[in-house]
This record gives sequence, structure tokens and C-alpha cells, in this order.
Amino acid sequence: MRVYLPLLVDELAEVRAAGRLPARQAHGVTGALRADDPRADEEDLEFEAMCQALDAARALGRGRRVVAAADTSTREDAGDGALLDGADPLPLSEVVSFHVEEGSGDVGTGYDDLLWYDVTELDGLVSAVAP
Repeated sequence: MRVYLPLLVDELAEVRAAGRLPARQAHGVTGALRADDPRADEEDLEFEAMCQALDAARALGRGRRVVAAADTSTREDAGDGALLDGADPLPLSEVVSFHVEEGSGDVGTGYDDLLWYDVTELDGLVSAVAP
């Protein structure tokens, strides 16, 4: 199952050092998301789940938001939008990519301005965003 975890850019160095994403509630394509837009295709539903994860990242604090995309075991719906049950840390081996906002934005913004990085580019990404 593809899941999307909210992060802040300042957390990426710790992600790299720990070799895992922090324990955090993920977002994904849920029954609730499908019910909200029954005509949407899988790609549109995944984009909506990623956008909801980006919005959730704002609650983590100030700074540029990041969404980590990972392929992991199936998780149950939490019953609200794209939220999934559970908050287990995910190993980097399950991460596929990082989507980093170009500038620090507010909830409801930045969806079309995400920079895509393959997980193999994490070292370069951490170096690029280091203060």
C-alpha cells in the first residue's frame, strides 16, 4: 500500500541518521476518500492523499513541508479523509520518494509546487537543505 507521511524539511537529517521515518499517522487512499469522489482514478486519489499529508505537515511546525511516499503493508482506514490507523515508524527501505515544497506554505497551498526526490537522493537533499 502506498502511504504518505508528513514531515518538515528540518527532520530529514534525523530520518537519514535513524534510517527510518518517525512514528506518525500516515495518509493513503481510503474508502472515505473513494466515497468523496467515486469517479476519481487511483492517481487522483493518491494525489489527494499526498495533499492531505502536506496539509498535516503544517501542524508539525514552521518551515518547508515534506511528504514521504512509502510502500508498506496495508493499513486500516481511520475513518476521516485519507487518514490511516497506526503510527509505526517506517524503515527507509520502504520509502520510495520525498516531495518537498519549494517554499514554506500554508495549509491548502503548495500542492503543485512540490519538488520530487527519489529516496536514493536523500543524502543530497539533506545537504541541500542544511542551514
